[in-house]
Amino acid sequence: MSQENKVHVRKNFWEDLRRSSKRHAHIIMIATKPDIIKQAPLYIELKKRRELVVLIHTGQHYDYNLSHGVLGEFGMDVDINLNIHGKLHEKYSLIIERLGNILLEISQDYKKIPVPYVHGDTLTATTADKAAFLNKFSVVHVEAGIRTFTPKAEFFHELFTNYEAWRFDWEKYYKSLQDKDIYELWSIEPYPEQFDTRWVEPSAGYFALPHELYEKTLRREWFPKENMEVTGNTVADAVALSAKKIPESKAFELFPTMKGKDFIFITIHRRENCEKKERFLAIYYWIKKLIERWVHVCFLGLYASEFAIDNYGLRSDIEELVQKYPKNFAYGKALAHHHEVIDMISQAWAVVTDSGSMQEEANIVETPCVTVRFWSDRTETILEWANIIAPPINSSLIADIVEWAIGNKKMKKKNIYGKDVSEKIVNGVLARLHSQGKLFQYDDERLDLEQYFNWK
Repeated sequence: MSQENKVHVRKNFWEDLRRSSKRHAHIIMIATKPDIIKQAPLYIELKKRRELVVLIHTGQHYDYNLSHGVLGEFGMDVDINLNIHGKLHEKYSLIIERLGNILLEISQDYKKIPVPYVHGDTLTATTADKAAFLNKFSVVHVEAGIRTFTPKAEFFHELFTNYEAWRFDWEKYYKSLQDKDIYELWSIEPYPEQFDTRWVEPSAGYFALPHELYEKTLRREWFPKENMEVTGNTVADAVALSAKKIPESKAFELFPTMKGKDFIFITIHRRENCEKKERFLAIYYWIKKLIERWVHVCFLGLYASEFAIDNYGLRSDIEELVQKYPKNFAYGKALAHHHEVIDMISQAWAVVTDSGSMQEEANIVETPCVTVRFWSDRTETILEWANIIAPPINSSLIADIVEWAIGNKKMKKKNIYGKDVSEKIVNGVLARLHSQGKLFQYDDERLDLEQYFNWK
């Protein structure tokens, strides 16, 4: 194996592991920037309790703005980097192979029971859980049960027909999204995240549910209630930690024209929005319309949206917008630190995004959110009136939905994700480990039938 493709292990890691007297190795899995942010409070909580904590990074996000910045911000030291690479299917297989070998080594050679913590709807979650489960370890699924709620086809056909006939009523549309009967649950979007989150659940020994809505979805799918706990979302803890660092933020030094202004904060990065030309053009030309109307816009160019801008021949157009509208259009790279993101969105007039995590963060800091998708996998924010869907079909409709949402007091809802979430999750996990010894259980153990064994 070449050095570039080799798993990287922190110096003295194995010696430190051998010296530990702890029975369980709490393995925090991270890969993307949202993973790091949402797993950081758990890492901190477990460290505070002096548990044996192992931080494993897949290597999926590796540059400063998407990884090292937030790792340093939260004081997280990576023990093992799996250093994955390649196409999507190659990354899946590499994580399962490399992590599986490490879990076996921790278990067999160092006599520790691995307890992996995986987050949400990520590639890492649905591969780390396979590496664990195939070796008889169950995972802690943080932000478990997330499901996409998509309005049915007839809802959208009526929406677009009415809009084209000048019959669009924002208030009526906003209220209609509260009707649970309009939704169906089997979307494959976000792709592949909706696949990922569904296929973590069978291997989980503990479900940390971010909202009561997802207890209902998991019960509908026949998962055992005794393994579930509505804990809230660890992103609430991360926001609380980052809010304390806002005085250190350099966000408005990077985007000075937004300081003190009523601006819209925009991020777009979903595969289905950026890889499908028609969707991305509807989004891009909506942004352009807002800029040309002299609305203050801060648009972060993430990898996927930058790819789309180049792929669809929009680079010269966006550079022209930067030159023509320097007072109300700020365009730049992803912010490296979470406290800078929280600084920006807490002062924004509205957040417009296709990010799941940002829908949550916007609610926590009480900023109206518009989700540029056909659906949301954070439907609780919509049912709580903090968020609204803007389907990426018609750029004028997106603009109208956003303009009604910006600064809308009805959408400034109190945090629905709780506080001290990591403490609740760690309490739940440790209680189960204390009573069961491990999270993985065969049915005779789960059903408490061992007392009836009789082989004589």
